[in-house]
Amino acid sequence: MRKPSSGMTMQRKYDRLARGEFFTPVVEVATAYVAAALPEAAATEGEYWALSCLPGTTPGRLSALTMRATDIVVIYQTLPKMKGSPVDALMIVERSALESGFGGRSKAARRYPHLQFVDSQYYGAGEDQMMVRGPYDEIAAVLRDPVVAEAAQALAERVMGSGRVLFARGHNRILADHALGRAHQ
Repeated sequence: MRKPSSGMTMQRKYDRLARGEFFTPVVEVATAYVAAALPEAAATEGEYWALSCLPGTTPGRLSALTMRATDIVVIYQTLPKMKGSPVDALMIVERSALESGFGGRSKAARRYPHLQFVDSQYYGAGEDQMMVRGPYDEIAAVLRDPVVAEAAQALAERVMGSGRVLFARGHNRILADHALGRAHQ
């Protein structure tokens, strides 16, 4: 049974993020990922993917986009926490699609020198995965690259195809409205 305060908690966390300096980075990365990787984003929201807002699971974490049991995108404040600390992000993409699209990982790294392309073993994302991480604005920008978008979409389709998101309760519809272009401010 859902707690009666869950809507208030959702609003409170959203308000806290929206008042702070990290709102723009979170919305920028989430919007870029949704546009690049989730062609049916509105139809699958809250059922196959969830977007958290200031989750209490990990210090410095600002938001995560989760599919099934896997945090596919994580936006976080670089620690140690200090006013004005930079915001970084990571995302999990399909390794084979990224490497074949660029002609290898080293070519991707040369094209995007501010990003790291590293092996990952996130639970639930399968064997064919790679983590791309770096400054939030670079992550948002790289998602406009068709090769990266294809690699992100391929992994998203595979993970969402394995079942519904297990953490739907943590989905913040208010924040998702921004990522889906439905917010009115």
